[in-house]
Amino acid sequence: MMVDAPPPHFYDSRRSPMGKGVAMDGGCGGGSCGGGSSRPSGGPEDLKHTMRMALVVNGLLGALLLTAADATQAVSLWVAALLVLNHAAGHAVTLAGMGRRPELRVRLSMLQGVALAVAAVALVVTAGRSIAGMAIPDVPLASLTLLFAIGVTVASATLLFANRRGSLTLRAIWLCSRKDVLPLAAGLVGLAASWLLLDGAPDALVGAGVAVLLLAEAWGLLRGGMMGEGVKHL
Repeated sequence: MMVDAPPPHFYDSRRSPMGKGVAMDGGCGGGSCGGGSSRPSGGPEDLKHTMRMALVVNGLLGALLLTAADATQAVSLWVAALLVLNHAAGHAVTLAGMGRRPELRVRLSMLQGVALAVAAVALVVTAGRSIAGMAIPDVPLASLTLLFAIGVTVASATLLFANRRGSLTLRAIWLCSRKDVLPLAAGLVGLAASWLLLDGAPDALVGAGVAVLLLAEAWGLLRGGMMGEGVKHL
């Protein structure tokens, strides 16, 4: 659930190694929302309103996923919560940087990267412990939670972002939601495999894989922040 925002002078924290410049933390999930003819999106105030709405939605969804993860002990839910909360953090960074010195957004992006890296490493460790302990999550509840998260993601992409650059189409909705839907769907596959095999390892392995991708996102934020700091001191 991501949206384009005005780029800072030194570094655009939305650009990520996950997809050749595709954002993952603060805007449209596909990085290329919309289709058809271009049209105005309503200006800065409209953008701020959209970002605030997305921040609230991501924050509430992240809190729900954390609660469900604690109840089910599903690694895929812990990772989904981190994914969604990272989006919320990206929206917050963008909002905080609007109309202010670009150095602020650079530093906030670096802070976001550090927090994301620490959380992702912790989740990889959690996945390893889950496999070692042969823990089996509550698959039905975890699956229902992920299905709900996918529904919220698609609805938010449709209502908030998919028509910002053109006409609302299924392709635009897919482009705006795929970076969230694919990891969540992978979590569902992992949970289904755990249920069939009566083993929590598939869920943990899928969660660890998504956490590694989030580590790449964290490195992109840190590297971009360091590049921005280097440009500032030239």
